[in-house]
Amino acid sequence: MSKITVLSIYDRIACFHTLRPFLMYYNQKLFDYTDSVDYCLNRDKNQVLVMVRWFLKPDWVDLELMRCLRDKYERIVFFHDDAGGGNPRAQVLPYVDLFYQKALFRDRNLYMRSLYGKELFSDYSHREYGVEDPHPVIREPVRDEEQLKKLRLSWNIGIGQFPKHKYRQRMAVALARLVNLRMVRPFHTTVRRQPIADVVESDGRNIEVHARLGLVSQPSLAHHRRLILGEIEGDERFLTGEVGQRQYNRELVRSRMVLSPFGWGELCFRDFEAILSGAVLLKPDMGHLETWPDVFIANETFIGFRWDATDLRAQAEGVLKDELRRRRIAENAYNSYHDQLETLHERFESILQEILSGEG
Repeated sequence: MSKITVLSIYDRIACFHTLRPFLMYYNQKLFDYTDSVDYCLNRDKNQVLVMVRWFLKPDWVDLELMRCLRDKYERIVFFHDDAGGGNPRAQVLPYVDLFYQKALFRDRNLYMRSLYGKELFSDYSHREYGVEDPHPVIREPVRDEEQLKKLRLSWNIGIGQFPKHKYRQRMAVALARLVNLRMVRPFHTTVRRQPIADVVESDGRNIEVHARLGLVSQPSLAHHRRLILGEIEGDERFLTGEVGQRQYNRELVRSRMVLSPFGWGELCFRDFEAILSGAVLLKPDMGHLETWPDVFIANETFIGFRWDATDLRAQAEGVLKDELRRRRIAENAYNSYHDQLETLHERFESILQEILSGEG
């Protein structure tokens, strides 16, 4: 079997979420890990390259590098790895064989549009509310419809480590950078499936809606959260403000619902933190996206509301007044999440076969 070189930046998302299936795979001899472009161009003997989170920090696509890598490797696979369904690195597509994303627009033709602020919801804020970024970046859309055939769905941050342990994970990332990525393996733990009655029980849930929201720096992305904060302002059922990670974790298990708006993308840590804590996830409509694990089935595994947030309070009230419904949705989400997580190995095996097959 051909060996795979995995070229990745080493940060917390990569080490504890995106690369988890690679790191926990039984046959580690299959992979050579590196964060060095020089190694890939000048010393690597493998013919298959997987690029993870590349051109993200800094947010700039080096096309000359892609041309050099394309000349060297027989097969290149790119894991895009942003938090949303948008594709701000469409320039990469002509140089790779497959392009995996955490989430994909159901309407693939959206990738042939240049979205303001890189995501569909930031484009919505720009078009509907006139929100402008101080230094807008014009993202290249997909120019050739044939390139859309390379798009694939991988996995999202839901497969990773919960709850977050900031200092422990920082230590692991430092070891990866100083020694080797495999140093991260012992820091990985398994999200254990608990008896469902213990997870969703109502005793002690004295926070009606957990809504600890911060703002991201980019106005076209932050506007969505500003709309939400405006809608819930003064409503005592919503616990707002910002707190540290430990208090945040303690509050989740005392919450009946957790409000999780879009941030840098549609997918957020708190989506899965809410579900694992036994709360009902309250989130903007996700019907435009495909993702996995998929815990975004409206009125079954989460409660959705319109992107303008005008029905947010009404949707929350419908659940808060009906404890049986709250428990049913919380149970559905928890079970669905764990059922899907148990198939991660099979999903990764299938993706590996596609990477190595030479097809696609």
